[in-house]
Amino acid sequence: MRYSAFISYNHRDRKFASRLHRSLETYRFPRHLRGRETAVGTITDRLPPIFQDREELASSADLATSVREALEQTHSLIVVCSPNSARSKWVNEEIRAFTALGRRHHVQCLIVDGEPNVSHIPGADAEQECLPPALFENGGGEPLAADVRPGQDGWQSARLKLLAGILSIPYDELRQRDLARRQRRLAIIATAAAIGFVVMAALTVFALVSRKDAIEQRDIARQKSATAERTIDFVQSLFEVSDPSEARGAKITAQEVLDKGADRIRNTLDDEPNVKAQLMTTLSKVYLGLGSFRRGESIIRQSMTLPVSDPAVRTQQLMGLASSAYRQGNYAEAVKLYRSALPFTDADSVSGEDLKPAILSAIGDAASRAGDLSGGTSGMLTALRLDTARFGVNSLQMARDYEALGVFHETRGDYARARTYYERAVAIRLKKQGLSHPLTSEDLNQLGSIAYFQRDPVAAERFMRQAMRSDMLVLGPDHPDVAITTNNLARLMLEQRKFADARTLLQRAVAVTIKNRSSTNDYLALLYANLGLANRGLGQTADARTFLNKALQVAELTKHRNLGPILTELADIACADGRTAEGLRLLDRAAPITRTDYPDDRWRTAWLDNVRGACLLKDGRIAEGRALLAASMMPLRERWPAGTLYRVRAEERLAPH
Repeated sequence: MRYSAFISYNHRDRKFASRLHRSLETYRFPRHLRGRETAVGTITDRLPPIFQDREELASSADLATSVREALEQTHSLIVVCSPNSARSKWVNEEIRAFTALGRRHHVQCLIVDGEPNVSHIPGADAEQECLPPALFENGGGEPLAADVRPGQDGWQSARLKLLAGILSIPYDELRQRDLARRQRRLAIIATAAAIGFVVMAALTVFALVSRKDAIEQRDIARQKSATAERTIDFVQSLFEVSDPSEARGAKITAQEVLDKGADRIRNTLDDEPNVKAQLMTTLSKVYLGLGSFRRGESIIRQSMTLPVSDPAVRTQQLMGLASSAYRQGNYAEAVKLYRSALPFTDADSVSGEDLKPAILSAIGDAASRAGDLSGGTSGMLTALRLDTARFGVNSLQMARDYEALGVFHETRGDYARARTYYERAVAIRLKKQGLSHPLTSEDLNQLGSIAYFQRDPVAAERFMRQAMRSDMLVLGPDHPDVAITTNNLARLMLEQRKFADARTLLQRAVAVTIKNRSSTNDYLALLYANLGLANRGLGQTADARTFLNKALQVAELTKHRNLGPILTELADIACADGRTAEGLRLLDRAAPITRTDYPDDRWRTAWLDNVRGACLLKDGRIAEGRALLAASMMPLRERWPAGTLYRVRAEERLAPH
């Protein structure tokens, strides 16, 4: 089999399908499984390629040949289930085509929205049915399903269930190994939490020392110090079972340590509600960080029933609940919870003063994502003022506030102000954290994108080169995300007609992508197409055609958005070589695809018309060709400055010969 799995989905659920595709392809199998023979071959470090059908085939009356061929070469079918897919003609057709091959028992489901088997739920809305009817045709039963809806499996467990189904190995075997692999990371997190408690205690004592009433100051300081010591002792006790002599030879995973801590907290510390609530909040954050949303949210909601007297603890509880809502995409609820935490930060405590600007920035972020661009503006500016007064203009807190304001203005399309805030943020991060920090890389990448949209190629190149260096320091030179940054920089080089530099970057990006992903990964459609442009710019037309044809194969297989532009470039080469009939056929195919996939990019269709005009000139249809060339120039000049790739090529064609 060529593919380990085929992902079938409706285009409205593209974000879920793309996340699933990345999640499955990037999973590294534990060492003890490598070399084992399975239904999809010998297990290596990763799965064989996964086919992701990216679009509904609205322009065809039947499944495309490429899709049918992919289904025939696929071991498992994974159906992304939602009300959208249940009503999708093409999702149902793909299920029918796959089961007709006799592989019904290799169908799995990933439920992302709606309800399964709605007909069995009294009073349920039939429109919420998420299982496509083709699953049950010809005596079919409900297949194995993973569920990533809020409160269900979570993405981590869902991924392991689907992997186990593809390989036909026990789910628990993968689950236990995956938990063990995370043991060291969790231990570090929990240890850091203990250190955090020490810092919190120190800050609390420091604040109390400044009080005027010496006697009250001494009493409260003793109380807080005792609470902090009790907290630290409790966290340390959770790891006592890590000693093999006490565990009696049993393997204790980090997950078991975490679960053990949750159970102990629930059954003890009733006389110390602040300590209990603080510990429950911390454990909840760890669960949320691992994708265990149901477990994490359950723990923190339990903690909310405790009679907490410390405003800082109550604030952190509400922030934890808000974070849970934010992580699950419920931005409106996150805003509501963050706002409910704000009154507690007005208490006379250092913790409250520290948390208030963080909450205000978070409100602005969540409100913007919820579509309310006015809901958090004043709060973000207040956070900026508070952090300026407390920490100074060069603090990391200020960098965080600048980033939030940068996101806000970028969302509004105000690139100038967004760039100003990001430049301030990255200056602080470079000084405080250096080039090898992930947040520095994120800021530089954002600046590169903003400068690109501002039509400022010099600045865009500078930021992108810095971002690429940062990514290499953070992730290593062979990480697939580095390939993405490299391609972005190479594309900028192409547009500036720096073809040799672009080709060197793209060759590296292709090698890294193939090493880390499948040979049919959809991102290769972009990389190969750009390599084609680079080689053509260097006068190597045969190599350009080879890479563009590779790009075409990947784009057709994955229904990539770059399909129309790739066909246009191949048509341009064909016409330049005198094969005008072939070029015009390619353009006829590219035209409806380009109009559908790029409805707001006028220059894309203008470029296609420009290429057609050149083809007509080559074919001897002079008047018709020159008319098309002239009509296409305005959108191209509006989009591309003088001296850039498409502008130069278009003007060369229009020049009198």
